[in-house]
Amino acid sequence: MKRTLPAILLALPLLLIAWGAARASQEDAASVAPLLFTTMTHMESSFTDDQNYDVFRIHVEQLRYGMKLFETYGGKMTIESEKPFARANVIWGTNVLWEAVEHGHGVGTHCDIGFHEPLMPIPQFAALLQQNKTLVDALVGVENNRGCSGAGGVNDWALAADMAGFDYINGVVGMHYLSMPLENRPPGWTDQYIRQVTYHDNAPVDLAQRIHPFRVADAVDFVADADGVILVSAGDLGRLDFMAEGGGCGAGCPFTLADIDALVQQILAAAALHNPAEVGKLSVHLPVHLFTPQNETQLRYFLMKMRHLETEGIVTWATQGEVLDVFNAWNE
Repeated sequence: MKRTLPAILLALPLLLIAWGAARASQEDAASVAPLLFTTMTHMESSFTDDQNYDVFRIHVEQLRYGMKLFETYGGKMTIESEKPFARANVIWGTNVLWEAVEHGHGVGTHCDIGFHEPLMPIPQFAALLQQNKTLVDALVGVENNRGCSGAGGVNDWALAADMAGFDYINGVVGMHYLSMPLENRPPGWTDQYIRQVTYHDNAPVDLAQRIHPFRVADAVDFVADADGVILVSAGDLGRLDFMAEGGGCGAGCPFTLADIDALVQQILAAAALHNPAEVGKLSVHLPVHLFTPQNETQLRYFLMKMRHLETEGIVTWATQGEVLDVFNAWNE
């Protein structure tokens, strides 16, 4: 009787080849820095939550609605609070910011300070930023509140934010150029031009530079420093409901599916510029008033598109704080 090798032995060479290919694919993937996708929702300094319970109640309902919808699709929100909303969480006895942390979302401080402030000593500016940070720290803990969104102006926002206890700056816009000499700004970006025209434009202006976080030692330029004290975590693409209009839209701008399609095109353009050797980051602003059942179709379309981009390996969902963690781990 003729003896034959077991089928598993005959197939062993093919199995080894397949295993080797899978292992190589995993190693290649691990050697490519991710392009992280984040959102930010700002609880603004102009809000009256600490004075009007009904305003606070509506905002809480909107945030809870948004968080639940995001969780359905594996998305992650980041809520960044200025003074009024942070105070309201205590005044009205509802800590929705902690709820966000418990559900895997991110929390940070909105620093709507700097644009209108005059030049002052760095410790004085840091003290202003720290006032905001302390309020949010009390709600979610220092370990969950590491970033300052905003703070651009003539003062050195990098050194001041570091002195105030922040680890990163996000929500970086045109007003952050005000701290820099003219030679380190885009051509024609005088103080007057920034204050009247480009104060809220995405920054740094160069997209390839904007989508790669970097550390700086001060706010005199957007150039990485070996001895950097704070992470510039920009990557902003704009406001979601303004995407179809290219960012230039008034108060009556409609929120449509075209906005999401325009966002996807921006993401794909950014992904084409992503340096695989550096951690990348993109961010889109979703104002709190967008989180309503009236916008459910648009929000679900946005989240489904993002889930598809993540499945395709183009982006990876993250909170603003997780960008810092990934950046630090990648650059160890």
